[in-house]
Amino acid sequence: MGSAFKIGRFFGIDVKVHWTFFLLLGFLGFLSYTQNQSIVAAVVTAGLILALFFCVLLHEYGHSITAQRLGIEIEDITLLPIGGVARMKSMTERPWDEVKIALAGPAVNFVLAPIFLGLSLLFGGLGGGVPSLFTGVETVGQFFGFLAIINVILAVFNLLPAFPMDGGRVLRGLLATKLGQVRATDISSAVGQMTAVGFFFIGLLINPLLALVAVFIFFGASGEAQMVRQREMLRGLSVRDVMGTKRHTETVTPWHNFGQVFDMVLHGYQDDFPVLDDDGRLVGMITRSEIASAAHSPDRFSTVRDLMKTDFPTITPDADLFTDAQKLLQESGLRAIPVMENGELAGMLTIDDIGQASLLRDIRSVGRVQNGRQSFGSRESNWQR
Repeated sequence: MGSAFKIGRFFGIDVKVHWTFFLLLGFLGFLSYTQNQSIVAAVVTAGLILALFFCVLLHEYGHSITAQRLGIEIEDITLLPIGGVARMKSMTERPWDEVKIALAGPAVNFVLAPIFLGLSLLFGGLGGGVPSLFTGVETVGQFFGFLAIINVILAVFNLLPAFPMDGGRVLRGLLATKLGQVRATDISSAVGQMTAVGFFFIGLLINPLLALVAVFIFFGASGEAQMVRQREMLRGLSVRDVMGTKRHTETVTPWHNFGQVFDMVLHGYQDDFPVLDDDGRLVGMITRSEIASAAHSPDRFSTVRDLMKTDFPTITPDADLFTDAQKLLQESGLRAIPVMENGELAGMLTIDDIGQASLLRDIRSVGRVQNGRQSFGSRESNWQR
């Protein structure tokens, strides 16, 4: 996740913090200071925020460790001002696994709550009232009492059916056992978006942070629903099914001059070009962005060699279109990547190729229907004869 930096690695998972988290920490500390006119109060508030986000981190580890035990790799955990995000390298297609992973996070908070309550009682209890983030946290007992209360709130809030929150994922998993992944996601996404609209208006009246969370829920539900539909559309397709073959791919050499390549972009259909040496080996990539930057640069680039990338990903024709190819394109930031087979360039895969995969799926579906009709017609003719 961009603008986040790593603070450690535990249980084989990188932990990152987004820089905006420190803005939240400083802002809430400043509010506490202005309300109490005390640096101690500001420090205590900052300590509460850090303790709260430590509980959020444990919540995300609940999801992550459960996912690891179910065979899913975890990219990292990132702490944001609105909570935490555990990024998985793949999505489970087993509904009950999703339910288990989703419930593991709130389960951690339900375990932490009585632990913190016990510590609060050990150090004197709440001492006369429910502690607040800005005022009233004056003793160690109140500090732990606040954490006990906040863990219950975290667990209950996350179990609301607001997809893609935990409760929404539980709902999707249960629906998927009967309706399938796509239909279950559509229903859960709709429920999540309606819940987010409610959160938004309540947040405007009570707490702007809740309104911000509502915005993330709304667009998160829409984004994940689209991703699930795309995964279903690309299911079973490989890079070979959609890529442009070498015969239809224009290539350049390191010795092409800039004017030649610029002319190819202006008058051709291709934006990105593999660079092959005299022996036909792939040695670089030159993309439209490099060409456009060079065209507006005061420097004068004479050959492709001056501009080309030498560090870029490649993929094989048999790679899965969704789990491998699409992810590789997204992570690289490129619009096209070379396809290599047996050490030689076999073609190019572009974002447009993936976007047109739905057309291929439709053509195959029509073909299967037509073949079925022809087969039925043949059997009918044989029966009549």
